[in-house]
Amino acid sequence: MSARGIAAAPVTWGVWERTIDRDDLVPPATLLESVQGLGFGAIELGPPGYFGANGSSVRAELGAFDLELVGAFVPLRLTGRGEEHDEDLAELDRTLAVLADQPAAVALLADAGTPERLAAAGRPDELRRTTLRGRELDEALARLEQAVERCRSVGVPAALHPEVGSYVESPHEIETVLERVDLGLCLDTGHVAIGGGDPVALARELGSRIRHVHLKDVAGGQLLRLRRGEVDVETAWEHGLFCTLGDGEVDLGGVLAELSSYEGWLVVEQDRIAVRVDDVAAVREAERRNLEFVRERVA
Repeated sequence: MSARGIAAAPVTWGVWERTIDRDDLVPPATLLESVQGLGFGAIELGPPGYFGANGSSVRAELGAFDLELVGAFVPLRLTGRGEEHDEDLAELDRTLAVLADQPAAVALLADAGTPERLAAAGRPDELRRTTLRGRELDEALARLEQAVERCRSVGVPAALHPEVGSYVESPHEIETVLERVDLGLCLDTGHVAIGGGDPVALARELGSRIRHVHLKDVAGGQLLRLRRGEVDVETAWEHGLFCTLGDGEVDLGGVLAELSSYEGWLVVEQDRIAVRVDDVAAVREAERRNLEFVRERVA
């Protein structure tokens, strides 16, 4: 895989759907200049509106830095009120309008989660206790199928994104969704590991379903505290749950070995709660190390 097969993600720079209203986020041009300067060939969309209000403005913003658009994370409330689901589908449609003419772009569909699941995140026993069953599961999967059909209707590939704090976190939940809904998989090594899964085994067993890859590593000390219930996932996140690639518990070398025939983009992610302009130099250095780690293993 060439260097242009490695992409960046705004969440590495603390820009995602829960920080978009902050007034101290890294400006788009500063983020894109750093990404281009490091040698990435592409980037994901980030939260709605960050890179532009519509497809043409996003293309212009990314094009100024010679970056492709390779995907967008789309949270969906798979449980809860019907009007919330309708709102989510409308937002999905707006995102698909941006992705539709981007040949490498994948819609990454994730459950938006609930407070109950956020409290259970990273704790396998609690995940089993709170998992969706019966009618609730059927209704959630029907909502996901609606979203997949929206993607299919405009020619944008859809992939399931397992997400910490959601109803698709544990290995069993990922398996159940993929058995019952016809969509690809975004292998997010960090979220899979926190949910109690083995990213290497998942890459081996579901390689034919993988449409997108997020490479993350997980700090062992923070994960242990989370497993023991000493901290919640958001506190662990703030204290560096996602660490520099190669410094944590995920066997990323093993994952990449299993993905030797994978032809999509590898997205380097080190999720951060938020990043200010004064933090850019430190984040850029960490991202330089992350990119070097991946390039050494995919050359």
